[in-house]
Amino acid sequence: MLSNAATGMEEPVDALLVNSPPPIRLKDAERVARACYPGYAQCAPLSGERDMNFRISRADGESLTLKFINGAESLDETRMQIAVLKHLEARSHGMGSVRAPHHQPADAARLTEDYPDIRPGCGDGSASQDWLDFHVPDVADPVRVRAYGYLPGRAGTAMSAAPQSWYAVGRAAGQLDGQLADFEHPAAHRLFLWDACQVARVRPMLGAVESADERARIAAYLDVFELDVMPALAALPSQIIHNDLSPSNILVDAAGSDLAGILDFGDMVHAPRIAEIAIAASYQMTAAGNPLDVLSAVVAGYESVSALTPQERRHVLDLVLARLVQRMAIPSWRALRFPGNGAYILRSRAAATALFNELYDEWSRGAR
Repeated sequence: MLSNAATGMEEPVDALLVNSPPPIRLKDAERVARACYPGYAQCAPLSGERDMNFRISRADGESLTLKFINGAESLDETRMQIAVLKHLEARSHGMGSVRAPHHQPADAARLTEDYPDIRPGCGDGSASQDWLDFHVPDVADPVRVRAYGYLPGRAGTAMSAAPQSWYAVGRAAGQLDGQLADFEHPAAHRLFLWDACQVARVRPMLGAVESADERARIAAYLDVFELDVMPALAALPSQIIHNDLSPSNILVDAAGSDLAGILDFGDMVHAPRIAEIAIAASYQMTAAGNPLDVLSAVVAGYESVSALTPQERRHVLDLVLARLVQRMAIPSWRALRFPGNGAYILRSRAAATALFNELYDEWSRGAR
């Protein structure tokens, strides 16, 4: 942990926030694909903040995402992400389920002396491996790599700003939580800086927020959160949730009014289920108009699948602000440490700041 001279407090630095993606080249991805994913010949880079990702494709157009995992991700977290894709695939049939990528094991039986840099990850001697270990020159530890299906659909940024779309986001969140209700994994109980219920952990990072007024507002919000909100959250229905239903992690249909798929389960945590609603809504509430109308539509969509208690509804706005505070403080802190990638890191901070400022006065007047 790092010391913050302005506050005298230690900064709660999760390793994934400060560890660079692994130094993987296109030819490395092509080599792994050729070795263990037969038929997937074409390879193209994909964007990613923590990992190095590539799309590998067959001649018939079928594709996989090949993920070279950040060295700071624990083996337990990797196992959790593989386990949840298997869990969701087993529950993907019939109405009322959201589409998620399928997990694609590697064909380790194809590894020969021609591939000394690629090794089975599980070490159990089986041909089908959930992940591989790829040895990179000048990197001490092998890079973990896994693959999963590449879902078709438009980026979540193409979602239309309309009540039926916000309702669809809430409905999908409710459907996903229903599918996850009986999923459990120890890694979901880790200490995690992007857990909205742990938002008070960003307090030592507030020195990176440039505006003194915004720092003061965030600090005042955190005071109330720690004193009043956290004890109440502990009594609410909780389960493992996706925890990051942002436009980056959803796919939408051609009309932009419904979800076609949900991606990236790397931020999963065990938390009150209303955090799922609040986080998803916080990204949609930057649309023009009254953000509380957006929140109401998302809540209504969720409740079309699973009813909320009055206590849950009372604290949804608290957790919307919690996620906005995280989106203000954490990227500001990271951008100071990775200035070369600052534009990407800060891509949504301005929208989060504007929404926080708009909601804060109403929240402090008693909207909560």
